Amino acid sequence: MKKHILILLITIQTLTSCEQAKKKVIIDKDDVVKDMVVKDVSVITMESSKVLRNQDVVVNDGKIVSISDTEKTAYRDVVIIDGKGKYMMPSLADAHVHFPETEDEMEHLMQLYLINGVTKLRSMRGDRKHINWRNKYNTPSSIYPKLYLSAPPISRNYDLIPNQIEDLVKNAKEKGFDLIKILSVKNQGIFGQLDAACKKYNLPIGGHFPSNVSDSSIFKSNYTSLEHLGGLVGVPELLENRLQEIKKNNIFICPTLNWYSVGSGKYSYEELGNMPGMEFIPEATVGVWIDKTKQYREKLGDQAYKEEVANELKLLDEKYLIIKKIHDLGINMLLSPDSSSKYMVSGFSVLSEMELLKNAQLSNYDILNMATTNFANFFKEEYGTIETGKHADFILLNQNPLEDLSALKKMEGLYYNGQFLDAKKLDAMRSKLLPIAQN
Repeated sequence: MKKHILILLITIQTLTSCEQAKKKVIIDKDDVVKDMVVKDVSVITMESSKVLRNQDVVVNDGKIVSISDTEKTAYRDVVIIDGKGKYMMPSLADAHVHFPETEDEMEHLMQLYLINGVTKLRSMRGDRKHINWRNKYNTPSSIYPKLYLSAPPISRNYDLIPNQIEDLVKNAKEKGFDLIKILSVKNQGIFGQLDAACKKYNLPIGGHFPSNVSDSSIFKSNYTSLEHLGGLVGVPELLENRLQEIKKNNIFICPTLNWYSVGSGKYSYEELGNMPGMEFIPEATVGVWIDKTKQYREKLGDQAYKEEVANELKLLDEKYLIIKKIHDLGINMLLSPDSSSKYMVSGFSVLSEMELLKNAQLSNYDILNMATTNFANFFKEEYGTIETGKHADFILLNQNPLEDLSALKKMEGLYYNGQFLDAKKLDAMRSKLLPIAQN
């Protein structure tokens, strides 16, 4: 599945320097803005691709209470944000994240996401300590992204009896995990027992498409999301039927194209060293990555390397066609680059994933929908659109991302969890996240 071209699959966060990870970002009490008005702003509601021009968006106690044509109203006892010439849209979500090993690295990762307008993260490689991290960082006064947690993943190494499987699922539910992640399963019998326990305790399943389990069992199970286009690539004889079953059972698909694009080998060493967000990685770390990549390519040999790249690009082309089919059928998709290896920087790779999805002939609206409305609908949450009555959870941009996704590279403001970070505060956070030598 995930090819060996990316040697030493070490998460980007664990390779961040200790000095860098220790730098904290303290949210000032002045950032708490429960009541505010963004005046004369263009609103991308994400209910449709229509842009509402010249709107006043009024927020009261962290909720949107009105969206109306700009008036010469003198608002009282609220913070006024000048939205003239700016665009408001919902903040973003990354639906497939591997958290780092230490809490310092986790805090660093969450800040990288914030400066990219990402305020929701779904863990897909869980650990028991993640519950403690969520309890600490997802508080009523926290600016850190909201965390949705998978339990420690199931793999074919699990050879458990039914009582053990039920205890595992029951414990995950009681601890507060949001889903069970499947990497693989030992056999169909264990899958059936796991699914029965997940149904009993109302715990969704997400993850890889298990090749040793029948389609009928998978599509009758508690699977709510499938990752990496598993079960869809390389099986043309099964594709149409599986897509119909996915649609029928409202299973979400998370393609994670960027992992495969970076791992395809198509990029030069210079291009790899200049991937989005690489300025946040210490130069010494980048040098190690480049050296490892050179060693791999040289050991492989020029001809074998070219053949491997050609095969990987062919697979990507197949994935683009499949994603187009998924979209045309009205199947819901979630967005994530799966930034779990070198040359991929948390937060920054989200835009890289968006750019790759354009190869599947998706519109900018369709792509943004994956990272906003679809994610909210997946978790049945009250955000993901700019609507009256919804939680105020948005970013401000200088340009229209429906016309050009690169508008997301520069935020003018982020409102989330009752707090507002303007461009100056976001820039200060960004500066503190740079390696010390670059500050």
